[in-house]
Amino acid sequence: MLVLARANRRDMLLDWCKVLGLFMSATFEDIPEAVIRYVRSVFREANNKASRTLTFHPSMHEESLDHILVAELTAAPPTFFSKERIAVAIESHWLGGRRMYGRWEIADIAFFVILRKLGHLEVRKTALLQTKRLYSKEIGVSELDDTEYIIGIGRIADRTDPLVPLSHQRAYRFESQCVYGAMHAGSPQVQHIDEYMRKHGIPVYYGLYNPITLPYAGLYPAASESTEPAENDVGCRVVPAPDVHTCLAGVYGGKAPNFEELTLSTPMDPESIHGWRMERFVADEVLRCRQGVTFEDPQDPNLRQLFYERSAPITAAIAITIDFGSD
Repeated sequence: MLVLARANRRDMLLDWCKVLGLFMSATFEDIPEAVIRYVRSVFREANNKASRTLTFHPSMHEESLDHILVAELTAAPPTFFSKERIAVAIESHWLGGRRMYGRWEIADIAFFVILRKLGHLEVRKTALLQTKRLYSKEIGVSELDDTEYIIGIGRIADRTDPLVPLSHQRAYRFESQCVYGAMHAGSPQVQHIDEYMRKHGIPVYYGLYNPITLPYAGLYPAASESTEPAENDVGCRVVPAPDVHTCLAGVYGGKAPNFEELTLSTPMDPESIHGWRMERFVADEVLRCRQGVTFEDPQDPNLRQLFYERSAPITAAIAITIDFGSD
């Protein structure tokens, strides 16, 4: 009780300081370049990890790629910038199971950016990410469904039927005609994502898992002595849902779009017409307040619905907390 009382007095003092002009609020415009570069580097490494996994493990489930991305970001320790008197922490929370909006999945990962001043909450913003992976030409992917979760561990440890022998390498390719197999033109999911954005005012983006380069040809399993390409030229890309849905409108109904069909008419960054690189989306678009939506009211009903209702449409959350020190 004593700790709570002290915290309440501190918050009241900070509020009065703001009213009297003695305490400057922290805004997104105040985030220094050093912090932007740091966040960009952390997300670049996470992008590399997930993209290289897909490249050399072409049957990897989308959910596993989400796990890898989240785990890599969570592994980054809190960092203090002494010159700027600012600290940055990246945290995650995996909700587990399938979180639906009604009966439809809206997003897999929610990004939250939380600005604080000496620990005191200033403002939050969010962006939702619906992830999809590119399928290789020759090696299919069996998407996980509810049955897989019910079976549990036995899904991988109690398979008694013969399997495709791993000791025989198989050739596979990623190229521009490969499809995002879990995305379909005219699907109800597209309609429900549009409905969710209209109703709640929270933007949804597609996070597209791609190999590190296109085209790419490899053998599965990879040989122990094989070497990896040095650069991640393609990797995970982020595109606003309305742009993806515009591209899907030009695709035959029920068809899965290929990499080439999601080419955008207007490049989203100087490097590509296939969307922002994951690290540029977060560091240069969200942190610089060009993408995402800002919530200044801590009791905003749309934000609280995202946090607490069981119909919340996300599976995992990534929170980037930026705490400004004394001026």
